[in-house]
Amino acid sequence: MIFNVLLFTGIITSLLHHLIVFLQSMISVRKGKKFISSKKNLERFPKVSILKPLKGIDDGLEENIKSFLEIDYPDYEVIFGFHTDSDPAVKIVDRLIKEYPKVKTKLVIDKTEIGLNPKINNLNNIYPFCDGEIIFISDSNTRVERDFLNKILMYFEDEKVGLITAAIKGTGAKNIFSLMENLHLNSFVFGIVQSASSVANIQITIGKAILVRRKIIEQMSGFIKFKDVLAEDHLMGLEVKKLGYKVITSAITIDNINERWSLSKLVNRHRRWTLMRLKIDPVFYVLEFLTNTTLLALLMLIFYFEFYLISIASIFIKVLIDYSTSRLICSKLKFRHFLIVPLKDIIMGLIWFLPFIYNKIIWRETKLKVLANSKLMPVQS
Repeated sequence: MIFNVLLFTGIITSLLHHLIVFLQSMISVRKGKKFISSKKNLERFPKVSILKPLKGIDDGLEENIKSFLEIDYPDYEVIFGFHTDSDPAVKIVDRLIKEYPKVKTKLVIDKTEIGLNPKINNLNNIYPFCDGEIIFISDSNTRVERDFLNKILMYFEDEKVGLITAAIKGTGAKNIFSLMENLHLNSFVFGIVQSASSVANIQITIGKAILVRRKIIEQMSGFIKFKDVLAEDHLMGLEVKKLGYKVITSAITIDNINERWSLSKLVNRHRRWTLMRLKIDPVFYVLEFLTNTTLLALLMLIFYFEFYLISIASIFIKVLIDYSTSRLICSKLKFRHFLIVPLKDIIMGLIWFLPFIYNKIIWRETKLKVLANSKLMPVQS
């Protein structure tokens, strides 16, 4: 009887959570659109240095890079960083640099490692080659609209704003597992990021697209503080906030291109992210289980089948909310795509348990143990 009541309470709480997240996301998107339309144009155009740490060939890499070379903005540069000249993406970048001679670009190859985080190692190597007032850090699997900088830089006209993180829009899926990833990004991740600061006063910074003032990076002594942590993006946002600046979670989106994923890639990526979230905030992570309506409804089906209509209705409502949340930023996904949300939620629910069992990851061929606050420690083979 007690378990029955707990399941009912959990399902209701979960649905209320998703509804609140959707409403807050809708408010954030409308507020963002109103802000951009009220500004209309930038008052000035600060120089922007786009840092692209690269390794290997991600989905849609060539088109991703082209989008950054075709940005409609008067003063920016793109700096590409590699660990080795044998990286297969070097030839692609070199060719595109020649195709866009009018864009200021640099290609940096440097094996120097200051810590255990490979992205931070790469950023640390290419940062000395940039001279922009605004530093834009973006991953290789992202793609931008031509007016991206003109829109998002409007936030920096407030001198108190130190860092902006753009919302992620998963797109480009060509198989079921990449579709699952995009559905998760456009509903769960987008909703949580948009509502966390407003509802729970929790600041979440996503590393797919971070814009930060150069003077703040100098105040932080570069990237060295983040050399041995997994959640370098999140901790960077917190550090900027500690320095007394505003950190903005923008509803302006950057495309995250996910075309062909395998089940193992989906599991490994999210196992790393779940481990990171557990180590940063264990209490919040445990409560996160209550957000998985599908898993709770499945437990209701297994143990109290007589309430199957409630379980099915709960799952359907969750699908509708996910669809509505995703529609706020991505009109390309159709309702039929969301019919796999229950299967996706079950997989994500099972992945949720993994950090309690195993706290090690393999990141760029290196085995690492993840400690409190996402600190990394090498594991001896």
